[in-house]
Amino acid sequence: MSPTLFFFCFLTHTHTHTGTLHNGICKISTKECLESTYIEDTKANIRVGPYAADKSYFQYFLDWNGVNISLSFSGGSTLDGVVEIVSAKNLSDYAFVVDPGMMWARAGTFDVSSSSKIHFEPYGLNILDIQFMNNSSNHLAKELGHVMAYPFSSKNKLIAFSSYQTSQDAITTSIASSLKSLLDRTKQTYGDLSEVKLAVTSGVYWNYVYVPTEFGTIFPVSRSWNFIKNSSLSGFNYVLFDWDNFFASFLASADEDAKNASYSNLIQIVKSRTSKGFVPNFSAGGDKSIDRTEPPVGAMILKEIYMKYKDDWIVELLFPNLLTWNDWFLRERTHGELGLISLGSDGFVGHVDISANAMQGARYESGLDNSPMYDGDFFQTNCSVDGPNQVGQMTLYDVGMNGMFAAESRALAYLAREVLKDNVTAQKLEQRANTQSDLIQKHLWHESDGIFTNRFWNSTFYARRSPTSFYAMMARASTDEQAERMMREWLLSPKHFCITENGDFVNNTDDCYWGLPSIEASDPAFPPLGYWRGYVWGPMAQLVYFSLREYDHVDIVRKSRKALCSQMKSLMLSQWYSNRHICENYNPHRNGTDCTGTKFYHWGALTGMISLLEEGLY
Repeated sequence: MSPTLFFFCFLTHTHTHTGTLHNGICKISTKECLESTYIEDTKANIRVGPYAADKSYFQYFLDWNGVNISLSFSGGSTLDGVVEIVSAKNLSDYAFVVDPGMMWARAGTFDVSSSSKIHFEPYGLNILDIQFMNNSSNHLAKELGHVMAYPFSSKNKLIAFSSYQTSQDAITTSIASSLKSLLDRTKQTYGDLSEVKLAVTSGVYWNYVYVPTEFGTIFPVSRSWNFIKNSSLSGFNYVLFDWDNFFASFLASADEDAKNASYSNLIQIVKSRTSKGFVPNFSAGGDKSIDRTEPPVGAMILKEIYMKYKDDWIVELLFPNLLTWNDWFLRERTHGELGLISLGSDGFVGHVDISANAMQGARYESGLDNSPMYDGDFFQTNCSVDGPNQVGQMTLYDVGMNGMFAAESRALAYLAREVLKDNVTAQKLEQRANTQSDLIQKHLWHESDGIFTNRFWNSTFYARRSPTSFYAMMARASTDEQAERMMREWLLSPKHFCITENGDFVNNTDDCYWGLPSIEASDPAFPPLGYWRGYVWGPMAQLVYFSLREYDHVDIVRKSRKALCSQMKSLMLSQWYSNRHICENYNPHRNGTDCTGTKFYHWGALTGMISLLEEGLY
């Protein structure tokens, strides 16, 4: 969804065109117009359709003020568009309105002297004409306060426009053909998982943008999130998050037509690094969190994408920055006596952030902003150095962060060895991963409870468990026997993480029906729920999948992984089919009717992505 109702920036395969159509729909009798909306907006209802990665087809429905319209497009190097009334209480009382302009205040002109054509001449770029197959009513446009207006009628339920077609029939035929081609080729490749693939690609592409403050196209988490301050230009609105955007590149890379966009987004997030060398929690328009990072998944994602496409250059470009980030973790987040990683948030003189150098900042570094695992205040400031740059940390060794750090180190070792042919660096990183895995095994296994557990610096366990306990397997820190025990007693338990042996939901309660809640179901925080306090999250599903994949040789782990894929896929499709939503997080309850967070947030599609991986379709 665009931040506005129909807001087109003409992006072609050969050049970027900065002309825009800022469009809306008006009720003529009241002169009330819907000129901007987004999927979380309460004044309108949006139901998206598929979005092809090559932009050959995208479509959505809009329901507003008694009128339901369908908007279908075929894009890429050209643009076709059809706006069609599906239903309306009084058809002739509505009009499609158009206001052309130039994106991001770029230099250029446009001409609307014709009632059916808009002529764009952006400075230094190609000239473009958008031809409408209907004539605008100048009188109505002026009355409604817009540049062009196309009224609907019983004989004219459809408004069509194109950058190259010369008839309405040609436009509708082109769009119908594009849809058929998309569905046919998806079915041919993905079979029974076709709808999963369409949802995965749509999940990232409905949030696909370009802003001049970045050097390439990006996938913001959602159009309703924006960290740009004091901006009067809506076209600049966006925010990049660390692990959110790494996962966005992973999701996009599932489609070969999205490879370049995946690379572009990946580059922007890695290159948003701070002067200390870590990828920040957030970055937008030059503003970024300089006190904290977020979960390290960049090298793991880069490795997955490299193994699919074998492009050495992207590894050569990003490896030095990812290695610097990995070094930073070892240097700045291992100040406890055991050499294990603890979450932190640094203090800087002159840096203003209400959460910096505080417990909440360290919670944010986990990516699990309010997880019950971090209830309380056990934050120690200035634990290693004096002066303006104070390193603050939780006095808690974190299983999840240590597991991801070890897996990152091992992914970097693979890339150093296979791509860079640097065996010295590869050996150093392998040793780093093995050392961290040994520390996890020695210090974070809770024998009486049978699961890896966060541990305070004073050597007592903080026995509140989330799916991050399984990330020790991602680090290869678990014995086979420990892995089996965690599957039987925790992952496959309806009292804890509610994955059923066959992925069929048998014996699950209605409260923990879908499985893999973000805090185990017996925790007192689970019944009331709330954000990372019990809702089901795509990134946790993905990271647990990566973790279980490391123990494929253990029968019950392999079976549990397949069951996880089955339940998470069913969860995603339940929302995709009923609401066409990709949820920031999902309700674990059987009768949950909609998303429990942002309703179109790309990493929710990871719940389906793991099935594509499992079936060899990535």
